[in-house]
Amino acid sequence: MITIEQLEKFGVDTKEGLTRCMNKPEFYFKMLKMGLNNDQFAKLQDALAANNLDDAFEAAHALKGVLGNLALTPIYKPLAEMTEMLRAKKSADYVTMYKPILELRAKLVELM
Repeated sequence: MITIEQLEKFGVDTKEGLTRCMNKPEFYFKMLKMGLNNDQFAKLQDALAANNLDDAFEAAHALKGVLGNLALTPIYKPLAEMTEMLRAKKSADYVTMYKPILELRAKLVELM
C-alpha cells in the first residue's frame, strides 16, 4: 500500500489532494485508486494511436479533471499541456508525449 510520503516523493501535492477528500487519507487513497484505474487512460491511448484528436481531447480533458482533483501533479501537468494542444488540434507526436504519463501511472498503480 502506498503512503503519503511515497506520493510526495513522486511530486504529488498530497496536502491539496487530502483537502479535496475532507482530510481523510483512506478516502483519498480510495479516490486515487479509482482515478488511476480510470478507463479514460485506455481511451486516450487508443484515440492517440488512431490519430483521432477529437476523441483524444475528450479523454484527456476528462482525465485532466480527475487528476487535478486528486492533485496528481506529475501526471496532471503534462496531461494538461497535452489537453490544450489537443484542444487547438496542434500537430505533435502525442503518442510519445503520453508515454511518460503512462509510465508514471503504472508505477503509482503498482504501489497502490
